[in-house]
Amino acid sequence: MTSKISIEKIYQLEVKRLLEDTKFSRLKPILCSHCGKKTGFERRLYQIKGVPKRKHFDEEIQEIIRNHFKQNYSIEHIFFKTVDRRFIVDTATCGNCQSTAIIYDIELTSDLMSEISKFTGKSESQLLKDLIVFTDKLTKD
Repeated sequence: MTSKISIEKIYQLEVKRLLEDTKFSRLKPILCSHCGKKTGFERRLYQIKGVPKRKHFDEEIQEIIRNHFKQNYSIEHIFFKTVDRRFIVDTATCGNCQSTAIIYDIELTSDLMSEISKFTGKSESQLLKDLIVFTDKLTKD
């Protein structure tokens, strides 16, 4: 028997709380792919129910959810997050052109760099050097 997937909008008070959480807010909107605006995004969050935790990153499940958001909400880009066993979809709308084709990126805070340092066993300064080398390679290609 398969469980039914349901989508529930997360209301503003909870959205505010989640966006204040440093781990949750590391992946954030940085650029509207339509007009180029870099600020002023309206965030909307949705909780996905009926998907077992082991399936949160399953490509097929995520594609079903992406298609649902495109067809029913006209939202082009969505991002999946798992927070305290909750499966959440994060979306943004450009305040300038109302596009939902928003590019997200990870903010490299000192807390995140410290966590990565502990995980990899490299110093934070070495991680920063490695990131600069990697970024340079990407921009040259």
